[in-house]
Amino acid sequence: MVTRRTFLVGNVTAAAKSAIGFNWSAALTSMSGGVGDEEQIPRFRRDFWNDWPNSITKKMNQAAASRKAILARIQSKEQIVDRSATVRAQLWDILGGRPEETPLNVHTTGVLNRSGYRIEKLVFESMPGVYVTANLYLPTTSKPPYPGILAPLGHTDKGKAYRSYQYSFQNLARKGYAVLAYDPFGQGERMQYLLSNTNRSRYSSEHLQAGRPMVLLGSAFARYRVWDGIRSLDYLLSRSEVDPQRIGCAGHSGGATMTMYLAALDPRIQVAVAVEGNYENMAGPNYDPPGAIADAEQNMVGSLPLGLDRGDLLAAFAPKPLLMCYTVHDQGQTYSPVYEEATKENYDELLRVYGILGAKNKVELVAGHLPHQLDFFSRRAMYGWFNRWFEKIDAGVEEADFDASPDAALNCTTTGQVLTSLGGRSIVQLNRDRAKEFVPPSLFSIQGADPSSAREQVRAQLTKLLALPSQRTPLNAHTLSSDLGRKLRIDEIQFESEPGIRIEGWFVRPKEGAAVRPTVLYISDGLADEAVAEPGLLDEIFNHGNAICAINMRGMGLSTPRPPKSGPRFYRGMQLEDRFAWANLVLGSPVIGQRVWDILRTLDYLKSRSDVDASQIRILGKGSAGLAALMATMLDERVRSILTSQTLATYNSVVDLEDYVLALDWFVPGILQHFDIPDITAAIYPRPVWMIDAVDAKGAVLSESAVRECYSQRVSAASPALKGFLTRTTVENDSEVYVDWLKHS
Repeated sequence: MVTRRTFLVGNVTAAAKSAIGFNWSAALTSMSGGVGDEEQIPRFRRDFWNDWPNSITKKMNQAAASRKAILARIQSKEQIVDRSATVRAQLWDILGGRPEETPLNVHTTGVLNRSGYRIEKLVFESMPGVYVTANLYLPTTSKPPYPGILAPLGHTDKGKAYRSYQYSFQNLARKGYAVLAYDPFGQGERMQYLLSNTNRSRYSSEHLQAGRPMVLLGSAFARYRVWDGIRSLDYLLSRSEVDPQRIGCAGHSGGATMTMYLAALDPRIQVAVAVEGNYENMAGPNYDPPGAIADAEQNMVGSLPLGLDRGDLLAAFAPKPLLMCYTVHDQGQTYSPVYEEATKENYDELLRVYGILGAKNKVELVAGHLPHQLDFFSRRAMYGWFNRWFEKIDAGVEEADFDASPDAALNCTTTGQVLTSLGGRSIVQLNRDRAKEFVPPSLFSIQGADPSSAREQVRAQLTKLLALPSQRTPLNAHTLSSDLGRKLRIDEIQFESEPGIRIEGWFVRPKEGAAVRPTVLYISDGLADEAVAEPGLLDEIFNHGNAICAINMRGMGLSTPRPPKSGPRFYRGMQLEDRFAWANLVLGSPVIGQRVWDILRTLDYLKSRSDVDASQIRILGKGSAGLAALMATMLDERVRSILTSQTLATYNSVVDLEDYVLALDWFVPGILQHFDIPDITAAIYPRPVWMIDAVDAKGAVLSESAVRECYSQRVSAASPALKGFLTRTTVENDSEVYVDWLKHS
């Protein structure tokens, strides 16, 4: 059985790196006859792993304070109504907009008759070609119309067949409620990434794999999840047996979080029960990064700059009856180490809102003491809450025995999976179709257009998408150590990209020769130490008279963030790299934007050095870090040329391919609403761009013709903007390419 905690185990395989060890600086200095101009930094000040977490914590605390100030100004019913309307509008904007209503095309595929109720097995289309499997539980011992209960499901691979969920639906039906339970994407009969010839998924968290590409589209996985719920409610209300004035929504775990979304967005819901949902704010109390980051649909990208957090979903439902159940056992396991405190903080906010509306009796918080589960006590609380507000007190809260049957008996499809029974559009196809709707023609493909004008437009838009700071702050640069190797002088350097963010790395140059040198800025996936190897992969760059500056951008190398201080069981459920990326996205500050800023500040640092020829600075970007290098080059004319190696060719391939491997760190929110990597490359013109062994989203090296085909879809091969663009594939000797690049750029 896959529980919510194991469901969230990420599929990102890259593990965070850490660095500890003996301070070799003094030893090397004595061995090499060091030049003696270094500033020795005490060991306790080499805690680079604290900088980024401390910065994120500060930003989160500021976001929390700003939101609380907004809420404190709300003193009247009118202000609450206005706030709720604002929350709904902002939420739809974050999700990517409300989809268009289309025919449901409902089919009943079977009926199960049981004592006191029956189950109709249904398939309908929430969007064209998007099949939703659902079970409708209908009472058979009482007369309609019945109160209707919409039941979004929590994280379990069994979906609507999960035992405790079935049990609650059976008992609600026996008590006179019509219940519609539907499988979410990635669960039950709606797995999206099936292993060949099986009904099992390739990923332990399909929601994460499906949700990340939507960031590039300026959308969110919750958009599809919410829309499935709204269309399910459309169907429930189409039934003559259901009373449209008595509609409830109840979910457990991830289903409770969906209940929060649906209650905020759909006014037809009159009563809500959320059991063990993700109630805690992303900018919550006693914040310790990456905080309460969870599954893709639970992280609202860009919400915190708007003053919007999870607690606002709950408040937008006021003054309608809302029951929240939680268990203390979720603290540090299913949810963050401050889950109970964070839940109570939001409940206190709710009490204030409901109080202003004169409805304090309509909101309750119930604490449980059992593990994460829709257990006996929370089920009884749910029955009682619905009975109270739908005037069915006589229905009681007692439960009948469980009607057991094979899980497959509840299946709505012949194979147990939509994709193998009905086909239709998968989540990947949905994202592909959305990309086609979004991505506009390239500014560089317009015949007769001015490339310089297009360049400035791309530059302005990218600056906005990356959320770059508006001003530079003092670098506070230091040389931490300086040593003489066999042929090289090696400076260990440090400067501040922004206050509190120290960038560490190396400035290395030949011992002999010119005092002022052309310099290659080496940007890689945390491999700055490659610059100091003797002999090393970069020797030919030194041999041709260049210096190399190699840095570790924030979150990489020695700056890899420390793990949280508590909650190891919770944080084991998803790669920390992924969680930190989501945390920054909800702050409106993508990691790649921060790293581009680190590169731009490194250019400032190089310009400040008397031994650097500022007119001869080039960038060598390797791996995914090459994306940040490419963007920084486009934004800053001080870079003479750039060479990337094994770097992604197009963001569109992340949307296009099921098994993409690009880490979320390198995603730019909404970029595909405007342009793609080829446009950024074209905007660098007339400066040369060399792309060596470009890769697709799976990390597979593309042929030169495949790269050019990717580019031709955005920029005409005849465009002058690609005159300086060169691509090569399967390069066996990097050194030769580096020399060739230096000679011709």
